[in-house]
This record gives sequence, C-alpha cells and structure tokens, in this order.
Amino acid sequence: MDLMRKVCALIDAFQMIKPGDLVLAGVSGGMDSVSLLHILWSLREERRFSLQAVHFNHLIRGAEARADAGLVRELAGALGLSVIAGECDVPAYRSARGLSLEEAAREARYAFFEQACRRAGANRLALGHHADDQAETILLNLLRGAGPAGLKGIPPVRGPYIRPLLHVRRREIAEYCRRHRLPFREDASNRQDTYTRNRIRLHLIPLLESEYNPRLVDALVRLGEICREEDAYLEEQAAGLYPAARRESDAGGAALELDIDALRAVPPPLRRRMLRRAWRELTGSSADLSYGHVQSLLGMLDNTAGGRAAVLPGGAEAVRAGSRLCFYCGGGRPVMVPPYFYPLAVPGCTYIPEINKTIRAELSPPGQSPDPCRLTAGEALLDRGKLPGPLFVRRRRAGDRFMPLGLGEPVRLKKFLNGCGIAAGQRDCLPLVVCGDDIVWVGGVRPGEKFKVTPLTKEFLYLRIMEGGAPVQSFSFI
Repeated sequence: MDLMRKVCALIDAFQMIKPGDLVLAGVSGGMDSVSLLHILWSLREERRFSLQAVHFNHLIRGAEARADAGLVRELAGALGLSVIAGECDVPAYRSARGLSLEEAAREARYAFFEQACRRAGANRLALGHHADDQAETILLNLLRGAGPAGLKGIPPVRGPYIRPLLHVRRREIAEYCRRHRLPFREDASNRQDTYTRNRIRLHLIPLLESEYNPRLVDALVRLGEICREEDAYLEEQAAGLYPAARRESDAGGAALELDIDALRAVPPPLRRRMLRRAWRELTGSSADLSYGHVQSLLGMLDNTAGGRAAVLPGGAEAVRAGSRLCFYCGGGRPVMVPPYFYPLAVPGCTYIPEINKTIRAELSPPGQSPDPCRLTAGEALLDRGKLPGPLFVRRRRAGDRFMPLGLGEPVRLKKFLNGCGIAAGQRDCLPLVVCGDDIVWVGGVRPGEKFKVTPLTKEFLYLRIMEGGAPVQSFSFI
C-alpha cells in the first residue's frame, strides 16, 4: 500500500477529517511535518476541507529556529496557504515551572496549539507523528514498565489532534519529500544521545531490527493497535461498573468513597481501572496513577483493620474506613485560604497565589469561540456584553448568593456547593469571578445564568483555570 492510500485509510478509519472541517497542520519545518502539510494540501479539494499551517518557535535554537519559521512561511506561501505563527520563551518557562526542557516545550507548544485553534475556529489540528515515532514511544513505555495503557502508544485521535501519518514509515516520508522536491530542515538535537528517545531511535531499534526482527516497527505498531483496542474495552467495562461502587460520602471531609465489596467483586484488571478513575475524578487530572500507587490501594482492600493511608499524587490520599475506601483531597482537612480580591485581566492571565491557580481570559468575536458544549468544569464561556463593569476574582464570603446556569433564581452559594458535592474543606479553594455584587462564575463548577451566551452574543469571554503560577502566557502571535 502506497503512502497516500495509507494516509487516506487511517483518516477514514478514525473519521479524522470531515467535509467542511478547518484543519490546522502543525509544521516545524522538519521532514515529517513538511510532508504532512503537502499531503493534506493534496487531499483538501477531494476531501473538501480547508487547511492552514501553524508554526511555533520555542526560542531555544536561535537563528536555526528563525530559519525553520522562514521555511514554513515560504512553503505555505508556495501552496497558497496562510500561517498562524507564534513563539514563547520556553527556557524561561522551564525555569519558572521546574520542568525538564522537553516537558516545558511540550506544554508551551500544546497551549499555543489550543489558542491557535480557537483563534482560527479550527476543529482539527494535524501532527506529523509517524510509525517510527509510534514504535519509539511503545519501546520507551515498555522500558519504563508500562501496562496496556502505555503500550497503546500515541493515539491516532485525541480531542482535536489527529495524526494521519501514524501508519507511515519514516523512510516512506523521506521518499515522498524527495519525489515532490519538498524542502525541509533537520533539528540537530535529533542526533544527540542526551535524550532517551534519541538513543532508542539511533541505537536500540537498529540493533533489534538487525539481530531479532527486521519488521520490528510494524510489529510494535500492531502491538499498539491491539493494546489500544483492548484498553478501550476494559475502560468501557470499568466505567459501567464504577457508579455501582461509588458511594455518597458520609465520612467527614471525604471527597468520594468506593465500596470495597463492590471493588473486590470485579476482576483485578477492572478493579485497577476503577481505582484510577476515582483518583482522576478526585484530582481532575488527565494523567494516570503509577503501578506502585495502584498496588498500595489494592493492598488496602485486604487490610480489614483499616486506618492505613495511601498518599497519592495531586495532593490526594486514601484511607480504609470499614467497608469503604475513602478518598480525600488536601488530606480532607479544611484548607485555610486567606481572603483575596484581585482585578481580573481581560484579556490576560491573573495569578491567585492564595490557591496557586491562574485564570486566563480571552475575548473573541462570533465564530471564533470554543463550543460551549465541549467545555470542562474548569472553563467558562460568557457574554461579554452582559458584564457592565470590570471583573474581579475573590474568595467566597458569608452570605454569598449565586444564580447558577440553568436556574432562574439566586440561591445561597453554600447550598449550591453542597448540592454539587463540593467538600466543605475545599470550597474556599474555588475562585469566584465577580462583577459588582454578581457572581459571574464559580470557577471549576458553573457559570452564572445571567451571563450565558446566546445567538445574539456579539463578543465572547472565555475563562479557563490553570494550576500553578507560571502559565504559558508569554507566547505571541507573529
């Protein structure tokens, strides 16, 4: 099967692109992303979608990075495509967040991609990961001791992100660039042995191919597909069983509880997933618990004495209390948050040191705002025209009243939060966005009814809560 047929087959299998879609193609200037842009450009009329390029400069490689940006603009211009370009001082961001350079670059890049999608009104962003990248990822996760969730590798589709080249080999991409005389630039860091992934690409995979299996990459890609399908099935089964095991908390401060008998009644693979699901629900994290943490929780199911605690990532912990496994956030103790009151930067980012959170605010006209139906609890979309004055963010106060979205009259905020199941000890950690005496948004829970968007909305205000005090806010569109 030739390259274009592979790409089309994968697009169809996962419904990556539909007629009428606006697709952004992430183009770094390297061989993979350059070929991706040209392939999508070749398909755009037949598949009836619109295409733009998007390029991000991490400000790490100086003149080389500027040359990359120049190549992307020249190539896009030759294809008659526009480019959304931006940059961020990733080394400074890395220092502020205490991350590795790779982690900081990834965070900044994906934050820029999200804003670029909103700015353009795009519902798909294509990335150039290919089969060799998939094999490297699976081997890397295998060496780290990952289970099926890690061995499924890079997903073909994740939210707006699509990867049409995921079944295409690197050598096929090189041949495509040669045949179409496509210019590209090579990042010299890809040849350095400093990074584990590079050592896997440059040394381990060639060794395994020459000594054990010349079709190793194909085998690892198949392994990823099998693990992805089986992991999805087990997750679906665990999701169906989870509500029956979850209990309303009657232990002081517990955020949620699981019935131990219900957990022990299901097979271990599902039991592990139900425990991970509880942790994700508690912390709001999209990551996963490590093997060691899950084993600690499983051990507590057999410890009938109770009282034993397991400390979990994200400020969470779990304690066995009789026949229930109780999950707490922040130790289940009331979090002492001093009163605060800050002007909300619109547009911009407002850091709240008392709770170590940041609220990002963006303005957009009709047609360029996020879909309200796809927002998480940590996001809100409001009608800017219904906000008569400046916005502020503050801690809750005694006597606060709030008219939540979907309700026609105000209620006591305390009663509303109690109905939402927000633990008393965590309520002061919720930032309130206010306009005068009105609560516009209970951050992380629900916006106000008076400020909801309608078909008549002329300007949209998008709010998002982020953890930490150094969000990616310094990138700029150029």
